[in-house]
Amino acid sequence: MSKVVPKVIPAEGKIKKRTFLGLLMAALLFLLFLAFYLLLVASDNYAAFSRSVFMGLTISALVFTLLFLFGLLAIVLTIMQKRTFPSLRWFIEKTLLLLYPFVLQLGGFMHIAQEKIQRSFIEVNNQMVRALAMEIKPNELLLLLPHCLQNDQCPYKITRNVNNCRRCGKCQLPEILRISSERGVRVEVVTGGTLARRAIEEYRPRTVLAVACERDLSSGILDSFPLPVYGVLNERPQGPCFNTRVDLTALQESLDFLLGKK
Repeated sequence: MSKVVPKVIPAEGKIKKRTFLGLLMAALLFLLFLAFYLLLVASDNYAAFSRSVFMGLTISALVFTLLFLFGLLAIVLTIMQKRTFPSLRWFIEKTLLLLYPFVLQLGGFMHIAQEKIQRSFIEVNNQMVRALAMEIKPNELLLLLPHCLQNDQCPYKITRNVNNCRRCGKCQLPEILRISSERGVRVEVVTGGTLARRAIEEYRPRTVLAVACERDLSSGILDSFPLPVYGVLNERPQGPCFNTRVDLTALQESLDFLLGKK
């Protein structure tokens, strides 16, 4: 075992979903407060000349608050019932897409680490993907890996062709390729969001299993809506984007779950 102490990434089951969900509720309460504040301003006699403007803003804030509240309830219901509700999917997507940036800002104001919020969001997303209970065939699943899993001294470029890997054993890629090959799953190594989107457009999978850091995973999940993306966090014993690793057991279990083997 390496003597280098890795940056600790909480086990998937220990990540608290309530961090993200709690901040999402706080964001809704803020919108509700804003709506009532605008209502009070609109009723002020001194603001009669702009009353219609304030009333329009108030109604808009109330409508968005109700939409987001419905989306939050849909997320909680999906996680608790462990099954999906197709008619509620639109509300979930709009709530996450529109409120996620605000949740990060709110968390920063409350001195909550951004990575903690992102990990919580990824766990919430994974629970919703699990609730889909989709029957995925191996050729319908795409495994996306970050290029930083490759040893930094390796001279072989694998971002365009993963089969260029010489399987020397200096990084985890040979083992990952073995695991994916045994299951018949396609693998792509990408350097960022652009190549990831290109791979998704090329192969058009029904589901994606992505390995990355908190920032890249959360942004990738949001960018890919409504395509389900299941996230596995990497480990960074030598710092971000440099000779990273992944929990192979977690990766195998995630693949087997998505393929219906567990």
